[in-house]
Amino acid sequence: MSDPDRSHQHPDQDPAAPDPRPQVPAPPEGERSRTARGGAAAVHSPQPPGDPERGGAAAVHSPQPAGDPELAPGALGPSRRVSSAIRTVPNAVTLARLLLMPLCAYLLASGRYGWGLVLTAVVGSTDWVDGWLARRFGQVSRLGQLLDPLADRLLIASVAIALVVRGVLPWPAAALLLARDLFLLAGWPLLKRRGIEPPEVILLGKAATLVLLIALPVLTLGATGLAVAGAARLLGLALLWAGVAMYYLAGAVYVRMVLERLGHRAGAGS
Repeated sequence: MSDPDRSHQHPDQDPAAPDPRPQVPAPPEGERSRTARGGAAAVHSPQPPGDPERGGAAAVHSPQPAGDPELAPGALGPSRRVSSAIRTVPNAVTLARLLLMPLCAYLLASGRYGWGLVLTAVVGSTDWVDGWLARRFGQVSRLGQLLDPLADRLLIASVAIALVVRGVLPWPAAALLLARDLFLLAGWPLLKRRGIEPPEVILLGKAATLVLLIALPVLTLGATGLAVAGAARLLGLALLWAGVAMYYLAGAVYVRMVLERLGHRAGAGS
């Protein structure tokens, strides 16, 4: 006896009935070989636009900055960009420091220690001010990078000479400071002829400058008739010779940096 339910064919088994499952469109002709290699994943999970080996869409939406890493965006990116601008606020501060140096030296050399100390302290503090302004407002310029260390060296040299005139500063220390600066300054034109920029100021050089800018006013305080004059002179001498040693260590690092650049340039030329 036949069962009517069994004799009736299920729709899924009826070749004439439509298939209720969703149809997956066949890949284009050019994609069939890729589908054959990658299976269904190549059809259902296509790579987003861009180079799939570099992250797909990430390569389009998050391009890496090219060129100088100092121009890369970020929290410190804009402040580190070096421009060719001349009329900037930091450069104006540096120029004011250069113009006030002769007055500082004159006041100290003439024995007017009160005003000389105050003005020298104010002028010396602008070394921090112009650097902070340049980084804070993104006004770092190549001229500022050259003028700022030059102004520091001229301030130290002018104050040192003034204190030697007054017998406050030992002349061997002043001679060492001047000789080191003259040696480095004389090397700038030679570097320019070879197409090499002077090395950037390193942390040790900044620390040496800071120690010397503290030592010179402290030595000046030791030449006054105040009760702390004796202690100030001892402290000033200790800071002075420590600063001289750091000054020469930084100079040795600068010379090594220049020699390395010359070596790289000679190797690239050969």
